[in-house]
Amino acid sequence: MFGLVLDNIIVYLFRTVRRLIRENRSVSWPVTQGKVLRAYSADSASYPQAEVIYTYRVGGKLYTGMHTMAFWCTGSAEDYAGRFVQGQDLPVRYRPDQPAMSVVRKDE
Repeated sequence: MFGLVLDNIIVYLFRTVRRLIRENRSVSWPVTQGKVLRAYSADSASYPQAEVIYTYRVGGKLYTGMHTMAFWCTGSAEDYAGRFVQGQDLPVRYRPDQPAMSVVRKDE
């Protein structure tokens, strides 16, 4: 039992730290307007997370990205995913030299 709880904590921390690093690195990247394609809570009761798939354009070219957010509870992941509606605009930061790399920051 303790091993499962410890495993959940490690996975949650890994996903959260990875997201925070990506957000921090993207702070100076240009911002473009994206659109939500789909948002859902991933089907993992052990490691709940919300996933938001979005599109955005840079230089006339269309790109697709995914924003993921780790949660401790499945209900929280479902609530977060529910904030995003198909077709909704959202700000997307993209790497200028590699526009296919993008980040949706939680605070924007």
